[in-house]
Amino acid sequence: MANPEDHPALLVLGKHYWSKIFVVSCMFAVMLDPMFLYIPVINQDQSCLGFDKNLKVAALVSRLVTDIFYAIDILVQVYTSEHRLRLIHEFGKRKYSSLLPTIVKMVWHSYIIIDILAILPFPQVLIFIFFSKMRSSRSFNANKFIMNFFLLVQYVPRVFRIYLSCKEPKRSADGESTAIWVKGLLNLFMYILASNVLGAVWYCFAIQRMLVCWQHACQIVNGCDISTFSCHEHHSFTNITFLNSLCPIDTPDSKLFDFGIFLGILQSGIPKSTNSLLKLTNCFCWGLRNLSSLGSNLQPSTNIWENIFVVFTSVIGLLLFIYLIGNLQTYMQLETATKESHRHERNKKRKRDLIGQEIELWLSKSLVPMRSRDNIKSQILERVQEELDDNRNISGLDYILSTLPLPLRMYIKDCSPLNRLKKVPVLQDMDEEGLKAICEHLEPMKYTDDIIIEEGEPLQLMLIIVEGVVKIEKSICFSNLQRGAGELCGEELLSWPALISFPDIPSATESAKAIGDVEALVLMASDMESVGSKFSRHFQEYSNSRGRLHIHLQNVGAAIFTEKDLKNATNNYHVSRVLGEGGSATVYKGIQLDNSVVAVKKIKSLLGTLGVNLVTTEMIALGYINHKNVVRLIGCCLETKPPLLVLEGITNGSLYEHIYKTNGKGSPPLTWELRIKVAVDIARALAYLHSATPMIIHRDVNSANILIDENHTAKLIDFELARLVAEDRDPIFTLIRGTLGYMDPEYVHSNTLTAKSDVYSFGIVLMELLTSRKPVSLDRPQGERHLADIFVALVDEGRVGRILDHKVVSGGHFKTAIIVAGIAERCARFRREERPSMEEVATELEVLMGI
Repeated sequence: MANPEDHPALLVLGKHYWSKIFVVSCMFAVMLDPMFLYIPVINQDQSCLGFDKNLKVAALVSRLVTDIFYAIDILVQVYTSEHRLRLIHEFGKRKYSSLLPTIVKMVWHSYIIIDILAILPFPQVLIFIFFSKMRSSRSFNANKFIMNFFLLVQYVPRVFRIYLSCKEPKRSADGESTAIWVKGLLNLFMYILASNVLGAVWYCFAIQRMLVCWQHACQIVNGCDISTFSCHEHHSFTNITFLNSLCPIDTPDSKLFDFGIFLGILQSGIPKSTNSLLKLTNCFCWGLRNLSSLGSNLQPSTNIWENIFVVFTSVIGLLLFIYLIGNLQTYMQLETATKESHRHERNKKRKRDLIGQEIELWLSKSLVPMRSRDNIKSQILERVQEELDDNRNISGLDYILSTLPLPLRMYIKDCSPLNRLKKVPVLQDMDEEGLKAICEHLEPMKYTDDIIIEEGEPLQLMLIIVEGVVKIEKSICFSNLQRGAGELCGEELLSWPALISFPDIPSATESAKAIGDVEALVLMASDMESVGSKFSRHFQEYSNSRGRLHIHLQNVGAAIFTEKDLKNATNNYHVSRVLGEGGSATVYKGIQLDNSVVAVKKIKSLLGTLGVNLVTTEMIALGYINHKNVVRLIGCCLETKPPLLVLEGITNGSLYEHIYKTNGKGSPPLTWELRIKVAVDIARALAYLHSATPMIIHRDVNSANILIDENHTAKLIDFELARLVAEDRDPIFTLIRGTLGYMDPEYVHSNTLTAKSDVYSFGIVLMELLTSRKPVSLDRPQGERHLADIFVALVDEGRVGRILDHKVVSGGHFKTAIIVAGIAERCARFRREERPSMEEVATELEVLMGI
């Protein structure tokens, strides 16, 4: 059998239902308890007090049944108490000394004491024993006071228990309001309950009033030696008929005895009747009538108990009336407030729905990605709801947008069509008027595994990717490319308006297919024709943007080469002239007419527009740089597409080749002194880049992009991925690009690039110089495949000497190597704010070299 404690939800639900059952049983208990007050019966012939046996049995049975519910509730409280398990544990461990405090806590934090007081047999003892044994003595009044006190006090724990039981569900109802009809029934029940109890008390006090008269008569007549008024102990041969003459009710005489408000019931003969239903209805009607009239029909008397009873009846009636009026007023106010609230809520909902539709349309025009649209809409609607709840006048969507958090406003602004166009590298040279012309005709589209552009077919559209990945295929190459957010497909359409008399639509030079879901901005060829006819000058300028590159090269003092010049210098790009080859470009050794050596960098044609962007980025970046530890831009050839870069010729190999001896020249490994010199050179170069205006982030610092010339001077190369960043734009959001093993993990996780990303990559290069190990190698054990992980762990443990290349780091160099290892560890920390700047790193390394 399942343990209920294993299912706390079921336990709470069961206790909730039991509390409702128990409240009903308590109400029945209070309704049935007055039956005990109807049991005494006056025997007028013998002037004694008897009992209604049938009513006595019914009262005892009803009391027993209701007391069973109280007993069950005590068990429920014990079973559900939080102290129960502790009590069982202490009893099992025989910790008897702590049992009593635990029991006291359990009883104190429950209603057990009240339940026990509620089932104490006050009515049984008082009516069956104490009432009938009241003697004609001087202690009669004291005994009557004690009996009445305990008879009325018994209702306190029972009524209080109903109050606590009704209050308990309210605490667990999660703020749900009680139904109006329930409140109405409760108000009616309170009148019925109070009328029933007051009627029964009136009956009981009437009996007592007769006993008081008998006791008074015995005191003034000689020979009245009655010991008790009980018919069971009354001697039939005793002549006490004089009591009826001294306590007349048919012709009442106030000089003999004043029965006050109890005269009516004594005259009716109800106190000597055994008809229980007659007693109940008569007394109930009396109680209800006087409660409703606030006791206005009751006259004051010379008897203190009678006056107290009259006052009590009037006060109870007044309180119930006030409660009724309060409920009616609350109900009327609630009805009015509810109607007003419903009207207000309908107005707010209507406004919210209208603004929601406006937001939906606006988000669609703002080109917010679908995955972010629901979240942004919910945030805007939350702000709308707050404004409506504060009863503020919402003047329009612009007002709502102005109240949004700054990061959200900036994100929405970046998603606007114009800003998206400005971020497309191919369109960065176009002026804003031309971009606005395009922007007016952009339409958001969604593709799912669809072929968007097909090579060789008329180019019907240009695609700017907003979210997702597009697969690019070209028949002239065997490898596939992918383009992501911010990149463009079908860019040939941009040059079409600049052509004379708008010839036929150009054919697509590549195929583009959506991988999964892709959101994009689409410019149709028909719209481009319309835009181009109005703004042909802007597209003509865009088509001739190479002229601006020419101006840039002249400004930085770079030479302009022809395609023929570079073919001659590289022996028509002969394979024997290859200095190096990467994923995006091949570098050839070029010999000029004056026998000077240059490096000609040729971007692979299969990269298409991306290749143009890469070479343009590197050309612009190198144009800003003038540092001895950065490869120098000699010139450029703008006749080819993409352009060809001519760089300073360095033929001594890269740092990667020198560390891992892959250059095939059999050169000896770099000494410790040369390695420290390389580290200082590159640190100075990066510090220079990061302090430039605009700041330049290399984004691909690795040992293969560091060349060593004949004088062992290190030079940083390959600025294809570099980003020029204004001071107020650090960090920047960009696509993840770089070399595996060198990329900043925070950059990889967040797509946000900062200068500290270069610091991380430099830290990996330092680790290579110290260990002669590659950043990533599957040939190493599982825990050592990533150099950064094992290196940082060994530095933290103080055992970095275990991983150093002892062929290079030996003798007196060990202490310096430990310091450099500490610098590398700080550079490669996961959190950017914990990394030093390149200027700090350069200074520390220069101190080690004694510069």
